[in-house]
Amino acid sequence: MRFTGLTRPCPSTRVEAPEESSISGTDLLDVSYDGEGFSTARRAARIDIRAQDRFGFSRFLKLSPDGREFWISHKLADALSVLTADGQAIAETIALGALARPNHVEFVENANGRAVYASLGRVDDGAGPGGGASSKLLIIDRSAPIGQRRVVAEIASGGREAHGLWLDPAGTRLFVAHEQDELPGTPGEGQTLCTVLDVSDPFRPRFVDRIALGELALPSGRLRNKKGINLVFVRPDARSVTG
Repeated sequence: MRFTGLTRPCPSTRVEAPEESSISGTDLLDVSYDGEGFSTARRAARIDIRAQDRFGFSRFLKLSPDGREFWISHKLADALSVLTADGQAIAETIALGALARPNHVEFVENANGRAVYASLGRVDDGAGPGGGASSKLLIIDRSAPIGQRRVVAEIASGGREAHGLWLDPAGTRLFVAHEQDELPGTPGEGQTLCTVLDVSDPFRPRFVDRIALGELALPSGRLRNKKGINLVFVRPDARSVTG
């Protein structure tokens, strides 16, 4: 049994943990911290999400910037659910379409709007820049009332099997990590890509760049970077922001 959770540093908090097992549920954990910062977790409740995810494969969640909602990705059910931060109930479920295979979500919020981006694991032929194979990112308007949120736009991620989504500290660039390398005969062939989008307007993203993640030269030969998922933003002389 594997859990994925999110904690916030405070004397006592509650954490949602989507469970990957034969039981489709989300655990509500009470987390307390001692004087040295070590944590102890206790399961306070289990929320049944079988109606939203009968497959039991809800492997990613993220807390909204205002701390009011957890957004949960149901990969095999091709949907996202919104759980109230108090853990009492699923507020809504947003269908993403057949075989969408959502991975991560990221919140993109600025003066031009409040959006949620969802990365899709599905790869579509001809969907990417230059007609290459690419996954897509779906854009949801988070400012809509609960129960009326829906996908309002989409954009090609520029790589195969989009996974991690990370907004830069300035809130204007979205970095997309991909799990599969590029096909032979295409730009960046054999490389895993990180692509960059300008999200200054959350609902009108612009494609900026494709960054090949390279390889390591080892005594045994070249080792390609595979399955890009996470990013870390490092700013000199400033506290780093980690994804």
